[in-house]
Amino acid sequence: MQRNLTRFLSAVTFALLGLVSFIIIMPTASAGEVDDYITKLKTHYKSTLSIKAYSMKYHFLNRRYQDHNYWDYQTPNLFMSQRVVEADLVKRHFYDNDIVYYSGGRLYDRAQFQNNKESFFYEKSATVLGKAVQRRDMDNFDIFKGYNVMNIDFLAVRPLLEETDIKGNITLHQERKSGATTLIHKTSNDDVIDYKFSNNPLQLISINHRPLGGIFVYNDYQTTKNMTFARSIYQYYDGETKPTYISFIDNFNIIEEVDPTRLQLPEGYGPIISRGDGVLVSKEIATDLYLITDSSAARNSLFKVNGDKITVFGASNNSRLADKTIKLILDQFPKKKIVSVYVTHPHGHQISGLKAFANQGIEILADNYSIAAIKAYPPFADDIATFKFRTIEHEHIIDDTHFYVLENMHSKRQGFVYFKDSGIIFQTHFLHIPQDNTIAKVIPSYTRTFIDFVRSKQLKINRIVANYNNNNISVEVMNKTYDVNF
Repeated sequence: MQRNLTRFLSAVTFALLGLVSFIIIMPTASAGEVDDYITKLKTHYKSTLSIKAYSMKYHFLNRRYQDHNYWDYQTPNLFMSQRVVEADLVKRHFYDNDIVYYSGGRLYDRAQFQNNKESFFYEKSATVLGKAVQRRDMDNFDIFKGYNVMNIDFLAVRPLLEETDIKGNITLHQERKSGATTLIHKTSNDDVIDYKFSNNPLQLISINHRPLGGIFVYNDYQTTKNMTFARSIYQYYDGETKPTYISFIDNFNIIEEVDPTRLQLPEGYGPIISRGDGVLVSKEIATDLYLITDSSAARNSLFKVNGDKITVFGASNNSRLADKTIKLILDQFPKKKIVSVYVTHPHGHQISGLKAFANQGIEILADNYSIAAIKAYPPFADDIATFKFRTIEHEHIIDDTHFYVLENMHSKRQGFVYFKDSGIIFQTHFLHIPQDNTIAKVIPSYTRTFIDFVRSKQLKINRIVANYNNNNISVEVMNKTYDVNF
């Protein structure tokens, strides 16, 4: 299997090099040759042009899920997803169910749909939204279609076949050595998309989709139910030389319409979540301990005042949020100084905003592993010399704040903070509990790792503040979560 994968990657590399080099190698074909080749393609794809609605099951590997969220930054792991979709290209209806399998056993099962009147996103696994739902705009179908049809070679080429001004918008280049043909399509939006075909047999090899910023390589063509299509698609984004996504089509069917039961919210779901206003507010939840959040409470952080010094916990999701958090704190306490910010673990959504703190000379508190990962984080490469760090050890105590660092399956090292006087814990992604306290049907191993440790230490807990989604988790809800079958 490893040998076959190596061979395929070599073929993929050859295809990518061909996409880059074809313009240099061959002159442009005549307008008549372009017309003839488009006619040839239309004949080849004739049996698929009548497909208006389809269902598909596929699974894919994701090499950089959500910004470097690896268990170990030194050995990046792949995340696997399974996806079931139904789409009606005429009615603009779709249903999309995506199940993501994270390290540590976390299951993120989510769905979205669009009918004639509305589009919604909801979650089946109850780890982020619970029973609440998010409304989507009616252009959601176009967003879905934009990435989904790229997994199906005969749908991915339709814009090329539907072009009415062939002479004005399509250019052909022939590669004598490889026998491949590339068509360069300038769309109505002045975007440019390159389609590369083998001529014997006639098959799509790859697409350089510049509007999406990706190169798609098609392979493993098979015939099922009189339809021949590529079963595997390697996707490369942002100039990467290793595949960002590797998709495998398990099943494709022509359907009459999207199942109507899938074009509505399941019973018991609601309310609709309002989009946050983005206005951060600060509230004292214990003596000298403040919660920062906005109307959505989707992102939460804490800060603790100790004399004329302030330590921030969280708030480094992105630079914009970090800047707003810093400003809010200093507006509230203009005579005090933020001296440090604590990072629980080094995933992208925990550290992306750290430069805003570093720019102001604020010290970053983290364990040794997290510090090493932050130093290796590519976006910080030009500025990392300006970052100041302080190493946090397991069971470290600073100004009556207790720091704990656990080995677990979410991140190789992951910490949390316990404020003993108030019985408050600040943690990120040990507990995945939505705001409505819906209990998930499956819990990851690291949730039990966290709860087992809290119990072993006999920590007196009055409130658990999560960096995401729920800033007031009770001990009762934590215990119910633990009792879920793992």
